[in-house]
Amino acid sequence: MAKAEDHPFAARVSHWINLLSFAILGTTGFIIHSPGTVGAVNLVRNLHFVFMWVLLINGVFRIYYSIFGKHRDYKEFLFTTSDFKNLFPIIKYYLFLGKHPHTGKYNPLQKAAYLGLFLFAALQGVTGLALYKPEAFSSLANLFGGLASTRGVHYFLTWVFVAIVLTHIYLALSEAWDQARYMFFGVLENKKSKS
Repeated sequence: MAKAEDHPFAARVSHWINLLSFAILGTTGFIIHSPGTVGAVNLVRNLHFVFMWVLLINGVFRIYYSIFGKHRDYKEFLFTTSDFKNLFPIIKYYLFLGKHPHTGKYNPLQKAAYLGLFLFAALQGVTGLALYKPEAFSSLANLFGGLASTRGVHYFLTWVFVAIVLTHIYLALSEAWDQARYMFFGVLENKKSKS
């Protein structure tokens, strides 16, 4: 059952900003990758760049809030010894081969995905800068072996994001509908309606 303290308002707003940013970055990114008949590619590139900053600033805010905010939840994202014990049982559960092990607010795969998203977003931002202004950030492109391989890393990470986000949406809707409803609409289940 969803609890208000699990998803405070600031965390929910941050989640909405992530959703909007991922949707715009994904859409504009695919247009940039294969422009076709879209006439305003420069506008699309600029929109893509703006939402890269929105996503990164939102990520910094979320980290700050999880450490210093009213509802400090940074410990929920850190791996514990029980997470390592639950790693294979949770994989078995998701493969329909076992029962759901008892975990904290987030299971080990969720923690890995959420922490991975922060790291991948930072890497995506670095490769994006190199692609957006190759003449100004040629040294960044050289870190990845040149502009072509930088583009390949950027594109590969896009598909990693797509896979994580689609998995997250599927699991939220199939495993935690009450939490998804609260995250998006701020509506908790009415306990009286169950009796």
